[in-house]
Amino acid sequence: MCLPAAIILAPASAGTPSARATVHYACSGLNSAHVPCHFSTPSGNIRCLWTPKPNNVACELLATGRAYRLRPTGGAKRIKLKLVHRGETLPTSQLIVFPESLSCRDTRTAMTCNQDFGLGEFKLAPSGSHSS
Repeated sequence: MCLPAAIILAPASAGTPSARATVHYACSGLNSAHVPCHFSTPSGNIRCLWTPKPNNVACELLATGRAYRLRPTGGAKRIKLKLVHRGETLPTSQLIVFPESLSCRDTRTAMTCNQDFGLGEFKLAPSGSHSS
């Protein structure tokens, strides 16, 4: 059995027309646990890549070139990264959950990724970025 690489959780908005629309979840599908996944914020100013081996998520703020990588253990590391593919656009305020307790949450212009049971995390945003 092949499990999806990611699960996206959205805030409930029952009763709205968009809540009844078919939703496509980024980084999901039959082979998604074995295939790298590109995704981005709705504005496209932050691009990310999740890879299964080694399991990590890396994101780049295009305007500044600042980029971080996070693995299931340890702190986030500042890296040099140039992501050419925008990948799938996440809807605003979505939580995307990867294997081994990595997750990312986006807003229109920012991306925060963290270890769900650890201390490592990073935030990329035009108004300020940081990592731990």
